[in-house]
Parts: sequence; structure tokens; C-alpha cells
Amino acid sequence: MALEISYHEGEDGMLYPDIKAAEQTETGTLGKFGIMAREYLEENYPQRYQSLVRFGNLYTKLKEVEEEANRMLDSLMEKYLESHRPENPQSTMEMFHIRKQGMMEAEEIIRHDLINQFH
Repeated sequence: MALEISYHEGEDGMLYPDIKAAEQTETGTLGKFGIMAREYLEENYPQRYQSLVRFGNLYTKLKEVEEEANRMLDSLMEKYLESHRPENPQSTMEMFHIRKQGMMEAEEIIRHDLINQFH
């Protein structure tokens, strides 16, 4: 594969290379935690965000955060459900509330310990 470089002539008669930003080769959809990490990075560390975009590494890094966050979520939910047993295991609503509370606590821990530390 040969590298093709094109040039354009400037007003001063010099030839300048046509430079294009590298295209993101990996595309896909990010989940909730990947999107949260992207938003946090973009708002709080814009230089780091732009650097990752410029070098085509943003998706890869966000995918890593997404995978780690999902592992943390599974682990935290398992621990939460072990320590918060329902009084009536047949009650769908009680189980729903326990799971919802566990999910909210796990997401807060993930946001604080992983997403807000990523940069």
C-alpha cells in the first residue's frame, strides 16, 4: 500500500501538503457509561478530549471505560442484592424497588470512582 500525498500551491508559490484528520476506523455504539465518560471528558478536560479525537483513540478509550463500568455494575449489584434480601421474595414490586435502589447506588459509585477519575 503506497502512501499518497497531495499538495496545493499557496499564495507564496510554495507547495503545502493537504493534511486531513485521521478518520475513526472503529465505530459502534456506546452504552450509558461510555456516553457519561465522553460528556465528562468533553466538559472537564476539553484538551484531552480533543487529543483523543484527533488521534482517533476516543472510541477505544470510551469502550474500555464502558466495559470496566459494566463489570463494576455487575459486581456492585451482586453485593447489594446479597445484603438486601426482600421480606417477601414473591413480591415483584419489592424486588423492583430493591433492584432500583441498588442500581442507583451502583451508578453513583461508578460515576465517582471510574467515570470522574477517567481523563
